[in-house]
Amino acid sequence: MNWLARRTAARRRGVGKYDATEARAYGETQGLGWLTVDEESAYLTDLSRVVHLAPGANVLDIGAGTGVMCSMLRRLPGIELTALEPSAAMLAILQAKPELANVRAINGFCDEPQDHDRFEAAQFDAIVSRQVVNGLFDPLLAFRHWHRWLKPAGAVVVIDGLYGRDGWAGRWEEEVDVLPLAASQSLASTPYLLEACGFHIEVVERMTTVNALPTTRTSRYVVVARKTTR
Repeated sequence: MNWLARRTAARRRGVGKYDATEARAYGETQGLGWLTVDEESAYLTDLSRVVHLAPGANVLDIGAGTGVMCSMLRRLPGIELTALEPSAAMLAILQAKPELANVRAINGFCDEPQDHDRFEAAQFDAIVSRQVVNGLFDPLLAFRHWHRWLKPAGAVVVIDGLYGRDGWAGRWEEEVDVLPLAASQSLASTPYLLEACGFHIEVVERMTTVNALPTTRTSRYVVVARKTTR
């Protein structure tokens, strides 16, 4: 079996599913493409306990989608934001939001070999992702790229969910077996792989405020990992 070829085909197939219609539906879905004031506040409350982004920090939002994380982060003073998103249709929605006009938006992946030089080495103070790690085709390669793109002592902040196979239903069911972390039920998977790529793990925990919301159906967790200065 040519597993790389199968994974490559699945990558293009998956992005192709987010055409203008699907991207618009995603963007209009509460909890995915937009958050209520209470939901956004819950995320920021949980994040404030585990990481601090100083004014002027240069932050990369991986898999930015329609701009949920960017919308939250822009509430922090002086944050410089870059959004990386493989779906052009999703990125177009992000770019159309007036409040995100100052976000640098880039269409592309983070886990292909050619992504190594997508950004300069030591460019960002922090890299954040929300509901992205479960959809990475090559998490090890992605995390190595993230490590390269971060400044020394820079932080990776991963927010994701403990999804099961039944979460990949309908037209998405065919993707679950080409995504290594698609149905991970362990908090250990993401920090284990980040550590293997040279990160120091600082935080691994469930998001208590977010998970207490009645709209949260899948338990969310956060991992904070630091690029060591040695």
